[in-house]
Amino acid sequence: MTATLPLADVIQAFFRRHLVTMRGVSPHTLRAYRDAIRALLVFAAARRGCEVVQLTIDDVGRATVLAFLEHLETERGNAAVTRNARLAALHALCRFIGAEDPASMAICQHVLAIPYKRTPARPATCLTRADIEHVLGAVERSTPLGRRNLALLQFLYNTGARAQEVVDVRIPAARLEAPAQVRLLGKGRKERLCPLWPETTALLQRMLKDRGVDPADDRPLFVNANDRPLTRFGVRHIVRTCVAAAARSRPSLAKIAISPHTFRHTTALHLLQAGVELNVVRCWLGHASIDTTHAYIEIDLQMKQAALDACQPPGLDSPPPFWKSPDLISWLEAL
Repeated sequence: MTATLPLADVIQAFFRRHLVTMRGVSPHTLRAYRDAIRALLVFAAARRGCEVVQLTIDDVGRATVLAFLEHLETERGNAAVTRNARLAALHALCRFIGAEDPASMAICQHVLAIPYKRTPARPATCLTRADIEHVLGAVERSTPLGRRNLALLQFLYNTGARAQEVVDVRIPAARLEAPAQVRLLGKGRKERLCPLWPETTALLQRMLKDRGVDPADDRPLFVNANDRPLTRFGVRHIVRTCVAAAARSRPSLAKIAISPHTFRHTTALHLLQAGVELNVVRCWLGHASIDTTHAYIEIDLQMKQAALDACQPPGLDSPPPFWKSPDLISWLEAL
Protein backbone atom coordinates (compact mmCIF):
# COMPACT_ATOMS: atom_id res chain seq x y z
CA MET A 1 0.00 0.00 0.00
CA THR A 2 1.08 3.58 -0.63
CA ALA A 3 1.31 6.09 2.21
CA THR A 4 -1.59 8.51 2.30
CA LEU A 5 -0.42 11.24 4.69
CA PRO A 6 1.97 13.99 3.50
CA LEU A 7 5.42 13.53 5.02
CA ALA A 8 5.69 17.17 6.17
CA ASP A 9 2.36 16.99 8.02
CA VAL A 10 3.15 13.77 9.84
CA ILE A 11 6.62 14.97 10.91
CA GLN A 12 5.15 18.18 12.31
CA ALA A 13 2.53 16.17 14.18
CA PHE A 14 5.27 13.89 15.49
CA PHE A 15 7.12 16.81 17.06
CA ARG A 16 4.22 18.99 18.17
CA ARG A 17 1.61 16.48 19.25
CA HIS A 18 3.61 13.37 20.12
CA LEU A 19 6.98 14.50 21.50
CA VAL A 20 5.95 17.81 23.08
CA THR A 21 2.31 17.38 24.10
CA MET A 22 1.99 13.65 24.76
CA ARG A 23 5.46 12.64 25.87
CA GLY A 24 6.73 15.96 27.19
CA VAL A 25 10.33 15.22 26.24
CA SER A 26 13.14 17.51 27.31
CA PRO A 27 14.49 20.20 24.97
CA HIS A 28 17.70 18.18 24.68
CA THR A 29 15.80 15.11 23.44
CA LEU A 30 13.75 17.27 21.10
CA ARG A 31 16.89 18.72 19.53
CA ALA A 32 18.47 15.27 19.16
CA TYR A 33 15.40 13.96 17.32
CA ARG A 34 15.25 17.10 15.21
CA ASP A 35 18.88 16.78 14.12
CA ALA A 36 18.50 13.10 13.20
CA ILE A 37 15.33 13.59 11.15
CA ARG A 38 16.59 16.75 9.48
CA ALA A 39 19.79 14.97 8.44
CA LEU A 40 17.76 12.10 6.97
CA LEU A 41 15.50 14.46 5.00
CA VAL A 42 18.45 16.34 3.53
CA PHE A 43 20.15 13.04 2.60
CA ALA A 44 16.97 11.59 1.08
CA ALA A 45 16.31 14.72 -0.98
CA ALA A 46 19.86 14.71 -2.35
CA ARG A 47 19.60 11.00 -3.10
CA ARG A 48 16.36 11.44 -5.01
CA GLY A 49 17.40 14.74 -6.61
CA CYS A 50 14.47 16.81 -5.36
CA GLU A 51 13.55 19.38 -2.73
CA VAL A 52 12.82 18.28 0.83
CA VAL A 53 9.21 19.45 0.51
CA GLN A 54 8.71 17.00 -2.36
CA LEU A 55 9.64 13.93 -0.29
CA THR A 56 7.01 11.35 0.57
CA ILE A 57 6.95 8.66 3.23
CA ASP A 58 7.93 6.14 0.54
CA ASP A 59 11.15 8.12 -0.03
CA VAL A 60 12.38 7.48 3.52
CA GLY A 61 11.94 3.71 3.55
CA ARG A 62 14.36 0.97 4.54
CA ALA A 63 16.74 1.36 1.58
CA THR A 64 17.10 5.09 2.14
CA VAL A 65 17.57 4.72 5.89
CA LEU A 66 20.23 2.03 5.42
CA ALA A 67 22.07 4.24 2.94
CA PHE A 68 21.77 7.15 5.36
CA LEU A 69 23.25 5.14 8.23
CA GLU A 70 26.15 4.02 6.05
CA HIS A 71 26.65 7.67 5.02
CA LEU A 72 26.90 8.67 8.68
CA GLU A 73 29.65 6.17 9.40
CA THR A 74 31.67 6.22 6.19
CA GLU A 75 31.42 9.82 5.04
CA ARG A 76 30.66 11.80 8.19
CA GLY A 77 32.83 9.68 10.45
CA ASN A 78 30.15 9.06 13.07
CA ALA A 79 30.80 6.33 15.59
CA ALA A 80 28.43 3.41 16.01
CA VAL A 81 27.03 5.05 19.16
CA THR A 82 26.00 8.13 17.18
CA ARG A 83 24.63 5.96 14.39
CA ASN A 84 22.48 4.09 16.92
CA ALA A 85 21.22 7.35 18.42
CA ARG A 86 20.12 8.57 15.00
CA LEU A 87 18.43 5.24 14.30
CA ALA A 88 16.57 5.42 17.62
CA ALA A 89 15.05 8.75 16.58
CA LEU A 90 14.02 7.30 13.21
CA HIS A 91 12.48 4.26 14.91
CA ALA A 92 10.41 6.58 17.11
CA LEU A 93 9.23 8.48 14.03
CA CYS A 94 8.29 5.27 12.22
CA ARG A 95 6.30 3.97 15.18
CA PHE A 96 4.34 7.22 15.15
CA ILE A 97 3.79 7.17 11.37
CA GLY A 98 2.61 3.56 11.50
CA ALA A 99 0.05 4.42 14.15
CA GLU A 100 -1.15 7.52 12.32
CA ASP A 101 -1.25 6.08 8.79
CA PRO A 102 -1.93 2.31 8.59
CA ALA A 103 -1.18 2.45 4.87
CA SER A 104 2.44 3.19 5.80
CA MET A 105 2.71 0.24 8.19
CA ALA A 106 4.77 -1.96 5.85
CA ILE A 107 7.29 0.81 5.17
CA CYS A 108 7.60 1.55 8.88
CA GLN A 109 8.00 -2.11 9.85
CA HIS A 110 10.89 -2.51 7.42
CA VAL A 111 12.65 0.50 8.99
CA LEU A 112 11.90 -0.73 12.50
CA ALA A 113 13.53 -4.05 11.59
CA ILE A 114 16.90 -2.32 11.06
CA PRO A 115 18.99 -3.44 14.05
CA TYR A 116 21.27 -1.37 16.22
CA LYS A 117 24.98 -1.99 15.94
CA ARG A 118 26.74 -3.63 18.83
CA THR A 119 29.15 -1.21 20.45
CA PRO A 120 32.05 -2.06 22.74
CA ALA A 121 31.40 -1.33 26.38
CA ARG A 122 33.54 1.61 27.40
CA PRO A 123 34.75 1.48 31.01
CA ALA A 124 33.81 4.54 32.99
CA THR A 125 36.67 6.89 33.88
CA CYS A 126 36.81 7.58 37.59
CA LEU A 127 39.14 9.69 39.69
CA THR A 128 40.65 8.74 43.01
CA ARG A 129 39.89 10.74 46.13
CA ALA A 130 43.41 12.16 45.96
CA ASP A 131 42.81 13.27 42.36
CA ILE A 132 39.54 15.01 43.28
CA GLU A 133 41.12 16.75 46.25
CA HIS A 134 44.01 17.91 44.10
CA VAL A 135 41.75 19.27 41.34
CA LEU A 136 39.58 21.14 43.83
CA GLY A 137 42.62 22.40 45.72
CA ALA A 138 44.25 23.71 42.55
CA VAL A 139 41.31 25.96 41.59
CA GLU A 140 42.20 29.62 41.89
CA ARG A 141 39.71 31.14 44.32
CA SER A 142 40.81 34.76 44.74
CA THR A 143 38.39 36.01 42.07
CA PRO A 144 34.61 35.63 41.64
CA LEU A 145 35.10 33.49 38.52
CA GLY A 146 37.55 31.27 40.36
CA ARG A 147 35.10 30.82 43.22
CA ARG A 148 32.36 30.10 40.66
CA ASN A 149 34.55 27.39 39.12
CA LEU A 150 35.24 25.83 42.51
CA ALA A 151 31.54 25.86 43.42
CA LEU A 152 30.72 24.22 40.09
CA LEU A 153 33.26 21.41 40.48
CA GLN A 154 32.21 20.82 44.08
CA PHE A 155 28.56 20.74 42.98
CA LEU A 156 29.36 18.19 40.26
CA TYR A 157 31.18 15.96 42.73
CA ASN A 158 28.57 16.36 45.47
CA THR A 159 25.52 15.63 43.34
CA GLY A 160 26.87 13.47 40.51
CA ALA A 161 24.61 15.56 38.26
CA ARG A 162 24.75 15.42 34.49
CA ALA A 163 25.99 18.58 32.76
CA GLN A 164 22.51 19.33 31.42
CA GLU A 165 21.04 18.93 34.90
CA VAL A 166 23.57 21.41 36.26
CA VAL A 167 22.82 24.14 33.73
CA ASP A 168 19.07 23.65 34.22
CA VAL A 169 19.23 24.28 37.99
CA ARG A 170 17.74 27.59 39.06
CA ILE A 171 18.53 29.31 42.32
CA PRO A 172 15.22 28.50 44.12
CA ALA A 173 15.82 24.78 43.43
CA ALA A 174 18.85 24.88 45.75
CA ARG A 175 17.93 24.96 49.44
CA LEU A 176 21.01 26.36 51.16
CA GLU A 177 19.74 26.20 54.74
CA ALA A 178 19.42 22.98 56.72
CA PRO A 179 18.57 20.47 55.49
CA ALA A 180 20.53 21.63 52.44
CA GLN A 181 19.47 19.99 49.20
CA VAL A 182 18.95 20.65 45.50
CA ARG A 183 16.14 19.62 43.19
CA LEU A 184 17.46 18.23 39.90
CA LEU A 185 15.52 17.59 36.71
CA GLY A 186 16.91 14.46 35.07
CA LYS A 187 16.22 12.35 32.02
CA GLY A 188 12.57 11.88 31.21
CA ARG A 189 11.88 15.07 33.20
CA LYS A 190 12.14 13.10 36.43
CA GLU A 191 12.85 15.18 39.50
CA ARG A 192 15.03 14.05 42.36
CA LEU A 193 16.34 15.65 45.54
CA CYS A 194 20.03 15.45 46.30
CA PRO A 195 21.54 16.44 49.67
CA LEU A 196 24.23 19.10 49.70
CA TRP A 197 27.31 18.92 51.88
CA PRO A 198 28.08 21.93 54.11
CA GLU A 199 31.19 22.60 52.01
CA THR A 200 29.07 22.77 48.85
CA THR A 201 26.49 25.01 50.50
CA ALA A 202 29.18 27.44 51.69
CA LEU A 203 30.70 27.67 48.21
CA LEU A 204 27.30 28.27 46.59
CA GLN A 205 26.43 30.96 49.12
CA ARG A 206 29.73 32.74 48.46
CA MET A 207 29.18 32.47 44.70
CA LEU A 208 25.70 34.04 44.97
CA LYS A 209 27.12 36.77 47.21
CA ASP A 210 29.74 37.55 44.57
CA ARG A 211 26.96 37.87 41.99
CA GLY A 212 24.88 40.05 44.29
CA VAL A 213 21.74 37.97 43.86
CA ASP A 214 19.21 36.87 46.44
CA PRO A 215 18.78 33.12 47.11
CA ALA A 216 15.11 33.57 46.23
CA ASP A 217 15.75 35.06 42.77
CA ASP A 218 14.44 32.86 39.97
CA ARG A 219 17.64 32.87 37.94
CA PRO A 220 20.10 30.16 36.81
CA LEU A 221 22.32 28.93 39.60
CA PHE A 222 25.43 28.93 37.41
CA VAL A 223 26.19 31.69 34.90
CA ASN A 224 29.13 32.58 32.68
CA ALA A 225 31.38 35.63 32.84
CA ASN A 226 28.72 37.70 31.05
CA ASP A 227 26.06 36.77 33.61
CA ARG A 228 24.27 34.62 31.05
CA PRO A 229 23.14 31.03 31.73
CA LEU A 230 25.99 28.55 31.61
CA THR A 231 25.72 25.93 28.85
CA ARG A 232 26.81 22.29 28.77
CA PHE A 233 29.76 23.35 26.65
CA GLY A 234 30.63 26.01 29.19
CA VAL A 235 30.61 23.42 31.98
CA ARG A 236 32.90 21.19 29.92
CA HIS A 237 35.25 24.11 29.24
CA ILE A 238 35.48 24.97 32.94
CA VAL A 239 36.19 21.36 33.88
CA ARG A 240 38.92 21.04 31.25
CA THR A 241 40.50 24.35 32.23
CA CYS A 242 40.58 23.47 35.94
CA VAL A 243 41.92 19.98 35.29
CA ALA A 244 44.65 21.36 33.01
CA ALA A 245 45.71 23.75 35.77
CA ALA A 246 45.78 20.91 38.30
CA ALA A 247 47.74 18.66 35.92
CA ARG A 248 50.71 21.04 36.04
CA SER A 249 51.42 19.85 39.57
CA ARG A 250 49.95 16.35 39.13
CA PRO A 251 50.98 15.11 35.64
CA SER A 252 48.96 11.89 35.94
CA LEU A 253 45.78 13.94 35.44
CA ALA A 254 46.91 14.91 31.94
CA LYS A 255 46.77 11.25 30.91
CA ILE A 256 43.06 10.96 31.75
CA ALA A 257 40.21 12.25 29.58
CA ILE A 258 38.21 14.12 32.22
CA SER A 259 34.79 15.59 31.45
CA PRO A 260 31.83 16.68 33.60
CA HIS A 261 30.54 13.11 33.35
CA THR A 262 33.78 11.87 34.92
CA PHE A 263 32.70 13.61 38.12
CA ARG A 264 29.38 11.75 37.93
CA HIS A 265 31.16 8.39 37.60
CA THR A 266 33.50 9.35 40.43
CA THR A 267 30.63 10.31 42.73
CA ALA A 268 28.94 6.95 42.17
CA LEU A 269 32.11 5.01 42.83
CA HIS A 270 33.07 6.94 45.94
CA LEU A 271 29.57 6.57 47.41
CA LEU A 272 29.74 2.81 46.89
CA GLN A 273 33.25 2.65 48.38
CA ALA A 274 31.95 4.54 51.42
CA GLY A 275 29.39 1.78 51.99
CA VAL A 276 26.30 3.60 50.71
CA GLU A 277 23.63 1.06 49.74
CA LEU A 278 23.35 0.45 46.00
CA ASN A 279 19.71 1.53 45.70
CA VAL A 280 20.47 4.79 47.53
CA VAL A 281 23.22 5.53 45.01
CA ARG A 282 20.75 4.77 42.21
CA CYS A 283 18.33 7.37 43.58
CA TRP A 284 21.19 9.81 44.20
CA LEU A 285 22.24 9.70 40.54
CA GLY A 286 18.76 9.34 39.07
CA HIS A 287 19.41 6.02 37.34
CA ALA A 288 16.29 4.41 35.90
CA SER A 289 17.69 0.92 36.48
CA ILE A 290 19.80 -0.37 39.32
CA ASP A 291 21.79 -2.35 36.75
CA THR A 292 23.35 0.93 35.61
CA THR A 293 24.50 1.67 39.15
CA HIS A 294 25.73 -1.89 39.67
CA ALA A 295 28.16 -1.45 36.77
CA TYR A 296 30.33 0.79 38.97
CA ILE A 297 31.09 -2.15 41.22
CA GLU A 298 32.55 -3.99 38.26
CA ILE A 299 35.16 -1.31 37.58
CA ASP A 300 36.44 -0.93 41.14
CA LEU A 301 39.44 -3.10 41.90
CA GLN A 302 39.36 -2.15 45.59
CA MET A 303 35.84 -3.50 46.01
CA LYS A 304 36.74 -6.64 44.08
CA GLN A 305 39.76 -7.14 46.33
CA ALA A 306 37.60 -6.69 49.42
CA ALA A 307 35.22 -9.35 48.13
CA LEU A 308 38.16 -11.65 47.43
CA ASP A 309 39.58 -11.12 50.92
CA ALA A 310 36.20 -12.01 52.39
CA CYS A 311 36.46 -15.44 50.78
CA GLN A 312 39.10 -17.24 52.80
CA PRO A 313 41.13 -19.63 50.65
CA PRO A 314 41.59 -23.18 51.92
CA GLY A 315 44.60 -23.48 54.19
CA LEU A 316 47.49 -25.82 53.66
CA ASP A 317 46.41 -27.86 56.66
CA SER A 318 43.00 -28.61 55.18
CA PRO A 319 42.04 -32.30 55.25
CA PRO A 320 42.81 -34.15 52.01
CA PRO A 321 40.00 -34.81 49.57
CA PHE A 322 38.06 -37.96 50.27
CA TRP A 323 39.35 -39.64 47.11
CA LYS A 324 42.92 -39.33 48.40
CA SER A 325 42.13 -40.50 51.90
CA PRO A 326 43.77 -43.84 52.85
CA ASP A 327 40.66 -44.64 54.92
CA LEU A 328 38.32 -44.36 51.97
CA ILE A 329 37.09 -47.95 52.33
CA SER A 330 36.46 -47.42 56.05
CA TRP A 331 34.67 -44.19 55.26
CA LEU A 332 32.45 -45.96 52.74
CA GLU A 333 31.70 -48.80 55.18
CA ALA A 334 30.72 -46.27 57.81
CA LEU A 335 28.02 -44.77 55.58
